[in-house]
Amino acid sequence: MLWGDMRLFAIADLHLPSTRQKDMARFGWDNHPNKVAQRWDETVLPEDCVLVAGDISWATKAEQATQDFCWIHERPGKKILLKGNHDHWWPDSLTKLKKMWEPFPSVVGFVHNSAVQWGPFVISGSRLWELVETPWEKFKTTNTPEDSKNTLNTGNTQSTRGTADLATMIQRETQRLKTSLDDAQTKIDNNPHLIHVVVSHFPPLYADGGETPFSQLIESRKPRHCVYGHLHGPSLLDGFVGMRQGVNYVLASCDAVDFCPLLVDSAPSAN
Repeated sequence: MLWGDMRLFAIADLHLPSTRQKDMARFGWDNHPNKVAQRWDETVLPEDCVLVAGDISWATKAEQATQDFCWIHERPGKKILLKGNHDHWWPDSLTKLKKMWEPFPSVVGFVHNSAVQWGPFVISGSRLWELVETPWEKFKTTNTPEDSKNTLNTGNTQSTRGTADLATMIQRETQRLKTSLDDAQTKIDNNPHLIHVVVSHFPPLYADGGETPFSQLIESRKPRHCVYGHLHGPSLLDGFVGMRQGVNYVLASCDAVDFCPLLVDSAPSAN
């Protein structure tokens, strides 16, 4: 199979305002959707693809997010989406998700208990969750009391519903990750030339490089890259960036990539 030159970009934590008109000014992100739009439009070409790694919109319901969906569709390139911890508008089934995005055809796939093939790339992953390995004493998030549903406190290793729930969430996300990785492997078995990229919202690995349940599973499948987001401000230093066990870990939060989609990989035309 022949592909033309293709570039794969990534960005996470767009935190688009929705009709709720939430902004990120309190975090120093003044008028950030316009900044992202300008840099995205200057960087990404129509034939490129952008992974959007969660925390896409502040909407809590789909009808609140229509303008954000339009914003994403209007940006150049194809897009593949992943759910973040603040994406409460995201439905519980892939069928509903595809139906929701039908009016926005530049969105070509969703990493939702599955893998997505786009040209020479196969994208797998899951939202993941925070782990006991999180450096809590430095960890900062964009949570506010009204957005605390399904998120963790930042001062301890307790979830908002207790340690038993934390263990349940980690187990659930591990299984979702495995399901997606298995789907990617099936596609790779059919075409060994595919470039495997894992995407998550939460970091699967922290700055000390110590193994986690998520990193262990990811590295066992030997993808070329693992892209993640979620970290902001001082906590950008808490995520692992670079090579480990043959995997290139990439932090793509908006403020980590200067509000511009980051080039992850490119694939030249096959001869």
